[in-house]
Amino acid sequence: MSQFLRSILLGSCVAAFSAASNATPIYLAGASSALASCGTCVVGTHLAAGATGSVAGAGGSGINAAAGSALDGQRTYIYDQAYPGYAAGSVINRTDNGFAMMVWDMGAAMNTMRLYTHQDHYNGGPITDSFQAQDVMEYSVWGSNDNTSFALLSDVSAFNLTGGGAGLPTYTFVGDEPTFVYRGGSAEFGVLNAYTRDYTFSNNYRYYGVRSSLISRNASDADPELDAVVGNPGAIVQVPEPGVLALLGLSFFGMAISRKRVAK
Repeated sequence: MSQFLRSILLGSCVAAFSAASNATPIYLAGASSALASCGTCVVGTHLAAGATGSVAGAGGSGINAAAGSALDGQRTYIYDQAYPGYAAGSVINRTDNGFAMMVWDMGAAMNTMRLYTHQDHYNGGPITDSFQAQDVMEYSVWGSNDNTSFALLSDVSAFNLTGGGAGLPTYTFVGDEPTFVYRGGSAEFGVLNAYTRDYTFSNNYRYYGVRSSLISRNASDADPELDAVVGNPGAIVQVPEPGVLALLGLSFFGMAISRKRVAK
């Protein structure tokens, strides 16, 4: 490949990544990039149950600090059946009545968070019923820098069962939307982590919390289950799927040929 083509393709990939970071959310059919490919990503430490750790909601919990501190295909979860729903930016405190949350310590404040789901009712393929549609998005995301007061960063308030086409639901968010939603899950565990997503927030947070989403509370489900939470000091670059790279290559090959003909 000529240096000209290399430059064009590289520039186009960078532009695509830049556009992706500004157009949210982008739903991808495939899996997220491998965690090992992100040299600056940090797997958060999942805090064990306790007054300054993770706190079960109405219905109990299966808080598992070890499982939630590694991307290992194991789950940690709480029930959160009394989740009331909040406006974007709302702040709740550990001393508040009804406080419940799974909490991760990233070790340092970071503005990007990848939420690795753990699916127990979805095994891949089209989503055609409302229960599955809400169940794969049963998470609200919270941020804190003191592990005491948490601000609502993102919640899921509604969905369109065919918003992305038959079997491909799309979602309405309160607060920030994810930058990417990976319908295919993770490179490591596939659809077990289906609808894993990346968020890049305007502020940095050392602690990220997760509790039920509004759509899951409304469905009387409200038991968010996660595999892991990962932080990064900046957006996580997603490697384009092979088909996208092939199309880009063909497109810019054609542009190069046209340019040479014009030059002659």
